[in-house]
Amino acid sequence: MKITILECKRIISRIIFLGFMAFVLVVSVYDSQRNLDRYNVRDAQGIAVTWKDNLSEARNASGGLYLDKECMVSLREDENLYGYLNGDNIMELIFCNYEGKTLEELSDDEMNQFFQIRAETIYENLVMDTKKSYTDEEIADFMEKAVSLTALSMEYAEGWKVLAEKMGSFVFMIVIIISVLILPLFGRDPAVQMEELVRSGRYGKRQLDMARIMAAYLTATVLYICSTAIYFVIVMLPFGFDGAGQPIQSNVRTFFSLYNITYLQQFLWNLFRGYVVLIFMVSLALFVTILLKNILAGASVIAIFLVMLVVFNQIYLYPVNHRFTNFMPVRMTDFWHFYTGNELYRICGSSISCMSWSIVVSLTLSVILLAGSLLALYADRKKGCVKGEAG
Repeated sequence: MKITILECKRIISRIIFLGFMAFVLVVSVYDSQRNLDRYNVRDAQGIAVTWKDNLSEARNASGGLYLDKECMVSLREDENLYGYLNGDNIMELIFCNYEGKTLEELSDDEMNQFFQIRAETIYENLVMDTKKSYTDEEIADFMEKAVSLTALSMEYAEGWKVLAEKMGSFVFMIVIIISVLILPLFGRDPAVQMEELVRSGRYGKRQLDMARIMAAYLTATVLYICSTAIYFVIVMLPFGFDGAGQPIQSNVRTFFSLYNITYLQQFLWNLFRGYVVLIFMVSLALFVTILLKNILAGASVIAIFLVMLVVFNQIYLYPVNHRFTNFMPVRMTDFWHFYTGNELYRICGSSISCMSWSIVVSLTLSVILLAGSLLALYADRKKGCVKGEAG
């Protein structure tokens, strides 16, 4: 364990750790300020209602609020009944559910059939999505989840909505930075070759290699936990932590989601998926630098790989996404499509959601990359032994 700690310190010195934390803090504060600015209500003279007042009004007016016919009728009679923010959120969901209709245009029957219309829209989308070729059994399973939502709480949950919206970009950025920090572990640098020779002689090459691999995953895990904890607290603190148990369907971006889960569950899913991406990137960084034995070359390969993934993510190609990019870092940290895409994989006669299968495949690829790294290190040690015997 001692050598593992030494290697951790070699990756992250006190200055690098403090610099990383300072960077996370700055990014978190910047994101928080941008998020809050969206909640300032402006008029011709400037800010008419501050974000603090807007959020406070929404929190106080949303207790026990459900989106149903009674709510819509009351809101049509008095648009300020539930406060500016709550009213705006409800209007967005109505506009989304009724295909562009406003509240004033709805009939009594349409207001009565709110959840039925939602289920019908989901069914139409499933049938029309020919690329995914759903079976009748799969559609029936989806519709069972769709019709199970018969009430929609609209209580205050703005902090969780903002967190879900911004978290993917932050996680991707942090994963890339952590991957860069571990590149020097096996990337050769003339300045540290003498130190490596000393440590190899003291501990043994095999023990040193294993310690470095353990140090990579341990350091990455600590940095990920610390950075996401800081981001979570700073982003959420101005909004408050209310609404963790509210359904994600109260957010217009996940209104048609068939995952009947809460915002807290969504956050935990995203947090775990981000960690899976981190494990993949650490495994990839180790594999590339062990093979190439050069920091700059390893960084170049990883950079080209990520740019390619970003390009693929900008161009929707279902076969490419389905067979490749769904398991890769860029698309895996683009969290939204997991909740609304309804993508399935048929494995051994079973239909498995992309949400679950992407995690399984990504972890499997990480294990394969790690195994490849260990084989490459073993080959290097054998090669060194043969040279030593020949000398």
